Amino acid sequence: MNNYEKAVRTVTEVKTISSHMVALGKIRATSEDVQLNYLIQSLVVALQFPHLHGTSKGVPTSLTFWPLAETQRLLEYCSNQNRFKKPEWQVIAEREGWAPQRRSY
Repeated sequence: MNNYEKAVRTVTEVKTISSHMVALGKIRATSEDVQLNYLIQSLVVALQFPHLHGTSKGVPTSLTFWPLAETQRLLEYCSNQNRFKKPEWQVIAEREGWAPQRRSY
């Protein structure tokens, strides 16, 4: 399972906000995709205030139930990458201008 699939799974799973933040942090630690890491960081920052000041800290939930723009942006980005079925290294390389060589026969 690639990091894009892991991120979608983590966001949609039902678990505590703290568990979501830990899982997202683990994905961020293993990813070299700058865009993915930025989106994860943005979501974790957005979750910190409600987590620290909320009354339902231990209540499991899916982040898809929270109306956060950061959640939507992360899901859209990861869903888009999953749709193309490219490994993370290829996504990064193409962003940097790399393209597979075409063979001429």
